[in-house]
Order: sequence, then C-alpha cells, then structure tokens
Amino acid sequence: MQKKQYMVFRLDDNVIITLLAVCILASLAFVIRYKNYKPCTDFDIDISGTNFQTGTIIRFSANVKDFKRLEWDFGDHQKQRYFTEIASAMHSYDAPGQYVITLIQDGRCYAYKTITIEEAPEIVDSTVLPIIKMPDSAYVGDPVTFEEVSQKARSWDWRYGDANSLNSSAERIFTTRFTTEGVKTISVTINGSGKAVIRRLVVLPKKPSSLPLGPPRPLRGETGGQLPPPILPQGMDTAKKSPATDPVIVPEKKYPGWEPATFNQMMRASTGGKGRVTDYQKYFCDNNINTTVILNGNAITFQEFFEKIKAVKKADDLSLHTQIFTNPSNNCVVKISVIAKVKAGLLKWAQRNL
Repeated sequence: MQKKQYMVFRLDDNVIITLLAVCILASLAFVIRYKNYKPCTDFDIDISGTNFQTGTIIRFSANVKDFKRLEWDFGDHQKQRYFTEIASAMHSYDAPGQYVITLIQDGRCYAYKTITIEEAPEIVDSTVLPIIKMPDSAYVGDPVTFEEVSQKARSWDWRYGDANSLNSSAERIFTTRFTTEGVKTISVTINGSGKAVIRRLVVLPKKPSSLPLGPPRPLRGETGGQLPPPILPQGMDTAKKSPATDPVIVPEKKYPGWEPATFNQMMRASTGGKGRVTDYQKYFCDNNINTTVILNGNAITFQEFFEKIKAVKKADDLSLHTQIFTNPSNNCVVKISVIAKVKAGLLKWAQRNL
C-alpha cells in the first residue's frame, strides 16, 4: 500500500513580520485619515457688482467656513493661481468673454461661478470730436451745405456719398448737389485724429413744380366746373364699403422651460446609457439639439454633452452646477453653462471632469 505524501510550506519569519508591519501602518493611516476627515459643506462664490468690464478690478468672496487655505482659479488661463487665507480675492480680466471661476477649499472641496466680462467702452474727449451742421433731408438737385463748427479744428477731411459714389472735401464748409435719391453717408475727421463723426442725409426725389394748376375745366355741355359722377353698375351702392379684415395674428410658440434643478435630475437619470437626446429637443429654440453647452469652460453641442452623460457609470457620483439661458419672449433654451465633475471608485475619492 502506497503512503500519501504531504508537502508543507513554511513562510520565513521576516516575511511575516513585514506583512504585519504593513497591515499595522495601513490601519494607522486609515484611522488618522478617517479621524481628520471633514465632509465638504456647500458654499457659494459671490461677485460684487452687476456690470463687469475689462480692466475693472472685481471683488470675489465666498461664504465658506472652517478652512485653512483657499485656492482661486479665475478661468482666464493664467499660470499663477491665487492662494488666500481669507474668504475674498480681487481680480481683473484683460479680454471680454465668459469665464468659469473655481474656488478650492483645502485642496478637496469645490465651488464654481460663471461671470461674463464685457468690453470696456473707449473713453474719447468730446472736445476734440467734429461737430457737423447740416440738414436732415434734401431734394435731388437742390444745393446742400455742410459745415464743421467745432472750435479746435484746424484741418478737415470730409467723405460723403453712397455705395455707388464717394466724394471728398478738405474745407470747413462746402456745398454740393446730389443727383440721385436715397440715404447718403456724411463723415468728417478733424486734425488728422482718425476719430470720425458719421451722419446720415435722406435725399428725396426731385421737388415737384410749385406752379398753381388751377381748377379743372368743365366738360363740353356742362355749365359747372364739376365733373359728372361716375356711372356705376346696377345694384352697386357707393355707400357700402367692403368690410376691413383684421390681420391674422399667429401666436408665438411657447416652450416648457427648463429649471437647473430639473435639468440636473434628468441628466443624472440618463447616466449608464439611458435615454435619447431627442427626448430633450422640446426645450430648445427650434428644437435644436445642437444648442451650445459650455462644459467646464469649453463649448460643445448639447448632443455631444448628452453622449458624455450617458458614458458615466450608474455607480459613479455626477456633480452638476448648471446655468440655463432662455429667450425671454418664448422661454426656449439658447445656451447652457455646466460645471460637471464625476467621482468614481469604491470610496469616491477620485474626481475628474466630465
């Protein structure tokens, strides 16, 4: 009878000690991390003012509490980020456009805000601009006088005419005649400054003759100066007039409207490949599913955005901060701005942009 053989494996003591040490260190790190962990609380970014222009210093603040350091990213792709230990910061933008502001609390909690910067108007000294003295309208063939009456002018450069003909003059005052009717453009610059003032002159058809025509001559056989009444077909009553028909007013199409909270809920329900993009065309102007979506500062179409939503796994956490811009007259969506983050993994620590 053959005896059974058994093989015995024995781990080295050093290996066992190393494994125990790694387990103890990992447990301590987890306990320390868990003890010091503070969940992120909701906080918002506030912007002082309502009209934001290039070159203007803008103050930003946040209602965040219990933080050590704040990191500000103002969305204009500057290499330097701002770190503050108070819940406010100041910044100015060099170019007009729409920017997404990101505020990071202690490197792990995020808040977003969108700001629109407009081009600052150019400040021009009104005392060095031309002042034109001219009529608002004239007749074909009649003389028209143009005069520049500012006090600081020393030289003049006139341009006048239309798309078919353009004339010029270098005098302070000049007179011309127009041979065609229509709207004429008049512009002048002074002292070679390049700042032109533009006016419009309406040229009317040639003025009719002012000679009196006198009363109409009576017809032969008539004693008076009035023409006989016209002969109407039998049964036609001159007092009856055709009733005026009211214009048909077609009511403008109204759209259901889309609140940001409803939008976020619908998008989260579409994760994991659910839903069709055509289900949402009723919210957009002219049912255009290619309406612009500003996703994390980048412009894409809604159709492309929805495909990204469907690619998110159902088990992942989808964070959405949404602004919806609508047409005030019919409530249709003209643009959407979204800051979207996805947290994946078992403990949801890994975060990425959508």
